[in-house]
Amino acid sequence: MHKQAEKTVRDIKSLKIQGARNVATAALKALIVFIEEGRAETKKEFLEEFRKTVETLSRSRPTEPMMRNLLQEAAAFAEESKEESLAAFRNTLKRHEEKMLKQIEKDKQKLVQYGARLIPNNALVLTHCHSSTATGILIKAKKMKKRFRVVAFETRPRYQGRKTAKELAGAGIDVTLAVDGSMSLFMKKADIVLVGADSITSRGDLINKIGTSTLAHIAKMYDVSFYVAAELSKYSPKTIFGTREKIEERDFKEVWKTPPKNVKIRNPAFEATSAKYINGYVTELGVIPPPSFFSMATKKLGIRLYE
Repeated sequence: MHKQAEKTVRDIKSLKIQGARNVATAALKALIVFIEEGRAETKKEFLEEFRKTVETLSRSRPTEPMMRNLLQEAAAFAEESKEESLAAFRNTLKRHEEKMLKQIEKDKQKLVQYGARLIPNNALVLTHCHSSTATGILIKAKKMKKRFRVVAFETRPRYQGRKTAKELAGAGIDVTLAVDGSMSLFMKKADIVLVGADSITSRGDLINKIGTSTLAHIAKMYDVSFYVAAELSKYSPKTIFGTREKIEERDFKEVWKTPPKNVKIRNPAFEATSAKYINGYVTELGVIPPPSFFSMATKKLGIRLYE
């Protein structure tokens, strides 16, 4: 496999690259480098290497349907290409993948516009983990001259909340970093909760960083609106057949490097949050209720996702 693809896989597994959108973008960029530098001498050889690269990138992180969907789209396009010469085939694939990257950015900008409108003036906003899409919404709301405060929960054991707090502070937003156990304390005065998404199921349930479900339950308890920033490409097609998204279990040493001999450590990275706790998904097509996510995603992404 190409060295850039190998590096990308390592960076995704180690969380050097994190966040569904960032992971998907990195995978597509690695694919473009492979297209440019792959050493195959025939179209047949190149296509075989292309398939292997797509498969390896797709397996780099279990709970990343956005990456899987986009890589599958790239693979389907390659299989259907009518280009006969290797040079023309490479150029066609590269243009297609570059077009996909541009569309990812366009979708984000549309989503951010819709999301920023949801942020009330003088609000207290709660968020969890790190989502470039969710932070993009808050930064856009700031540019719209809205006044609000944010509490970002630290998200142990990898402390992704620190990245969120740093980005928001850099944009001039009033932000506080708080321990995960203080969710209920801050929810009492909150006006809205905004989080990102790793995966959305056919029922409209959310798969996101561990702790998200707790935050959603507490929001429901205090009647605080709970919104999720999610491109439609984060839909997981396999869930329509009853297959559950695999929940990644990370190294116990992230929690406790040297625990006592008889202490077991669990470190699940993600969890499911039922659609009934979610007021709406903020997408590139607008703010939609959870039951509508499935139909809108399948319409946009196409039937080939079921193949």
